[in-house]
Amino acid sequence: KDVDVIFLTDPVDEYMTQQLRDFDGNKFQSITAENVKLQDEDEDLVKRREKAYKKKFKPLTKWLKKLYGPAVMRVAISKRLGSSPAIVSNSEYGHSANMERIMRAQAYQHGQDDFSMRAMRILEINPRHPFINKLLEGCPPEKEEEGEEPFEISEETEDSAWMLLDMANLNGGFQVTDGAAHSKRMNKYLQATLGVEG
Repeated sequence: KDVDVIFLTDPVDEYMTQQLRDFDGNKFQSITAENVKLQDEDEDLVKRREKAYKKKFKPLTKWLKKLYGPAVMRVAISKRLGSSPAIVSNSEYGHSANMERIMRAQAYQHGQDDFSMRAMRILEINPRHPFINKLLEGCPPEKEEEGEEPFEISEETEDSAWMLLDMANLNGGFQVTDGAAHSKRMNKYLQATLGVEG
């Protein structure tokens, strides 16, 4: 795709790339941030596809944002995911997962609360992945018809949505937000898969 990639591994690189936005006429772009543009597709086609996906998945993105609350800043349709169902990225001008780790370590060292150190997390879902399409089937419709029974969300669908967020956090380099709840969901999944009584 004719893209130059710089793989940065030192903690100081995070600080450097925040201050140094380009070099020798080339703009730096973090692959962990939202809105990564590789300019390899027809823009008109991309816009039409994005509009169709947003309309189709609006009930799911709305429900997931409500379910996750402050754990994510926004739920968006991804333009870059291939085989993964979801990833948590950071906002374009926010902290990366690595910078969040560095700042948390500094906050703990000085006895500060780490909440302000958190990155603005954006859950990007892959509209072409079967997990996402199955979740769309199990989420409430955008508008419920008058006179109809309220939509019941199954416990399995809700657990799957939370496991999706946990996987996406790990894929994006972030930590699982609630370790105890994650462990409980995984135990339930393993019990069901292996046919073991809990």
